[in-house]
Formats: sequence, structure tokens, C-alpha cells
Amino acid sequence: MIVREANIADAPAIAVVNVDTWRTAYRKIVPADYLANISYEKRESNWQEILSNVKNTGDFVCVAENDSGQIVGFAAGGCERTGKYVYQGELFAIYILEAYQRQGIGRKLVRAVATKLAAASLNSLMVWVLGDNSACRFYEFLGGKKVEEQQTRRAGTALKEIAYGWADIAVLAKI
Repeated sequence: MIVREANIADAPAIAVVNVDTWRTAYRKIVPADYLANISYEKRESNWQEILSNVKNTGDFVCVAENDSGQIVGFAAGGCERTGKYVYQGELFAIYILEAYQRQGIGRKLVRAVATKLAAASLNSLMVWVLGDNSACRFYEFLGGKKVEEQQTRRAGTALKEIAYGWADIAVLAKI
């Protein structure tokens, strides 16, 4: 398993991981009709745009490839987007195909994000996660502290979001 920085050619594979993991991770959280209608093509277009602009924004995307070179997970990060929090960096997204979860790939992706943020002198990190998502346990296992809760709407459904924070990401660079 290798983790590397993504490039524009990875957009189709990232889109597949993005759609497929939404359908598995959120199947009991988001309405089924919404998940069924997520478009690979639209997500690919979104990822092409994101990957085309990384040099301008300072954001980045890392991918995890299996031994066959298939992208099985990704993580995106950059500066904290709102400026409302003491955390300098943000993990925008992290998704791993269901068949590859619980194999250490998430830790490797978080480590890659923390390392990139530290290289940019962003030494703290936060992530937002849906409160009903089992990923909450993952962030708690990594030492994330619950710092905020808010209500949001996804797919026409009111949902709780929880922010986890790390005041010093040096601990994440070592996981």
C-alpha cells in the first residue's frame, strides 16, 4: 500500500471511491434515494476542478493505492476554511473503500495530511464528521478532542456534525 499526492489523472478513481464510500458510510444516515442518485461523472468533474486548482489554493489531495495500483482511498486537506477556530489546518475529507477499511490506510492518510500541513507550518488540525458516522471512533482513537457540534443539512435531512481537533499535529505525524 502506498500513499502519494494525487494528480489530475486520478480524478476518475477518486470519484469512484468518493461515491462508493458515501453509499456505504452514509447508508443509514442519508436518504437512500439521494445516495442512489450521486453521479460518478459529476464527482469526477468536481475532483478534476479541485486537482486543477491545488497549486492556487494550497489545498492538497493524497491517495492510497493497493499493490495493483488501484486507488482505494483518499484524503484532502489544507488551511482551516472558516477562520473561526484556533485550528490552522483542516482535514476536508477522508474516504476508504469498505473492503480496505480497518487495515491502517486511514492512519496512513491522516499521517500524510498531518505531514503536509506541518510542512506548510500549519501545526494544528480539525475535521468535521457526521455525528452518526462510525468514523467518530476513528478520530477519537487518534486522539482527536471533540471541539464543536452543529446542525447541518445533507440531502434534505437535518444532521449533527461534530468537529474534532488536534492542538498539535506532531502526534498525527507519528501514527
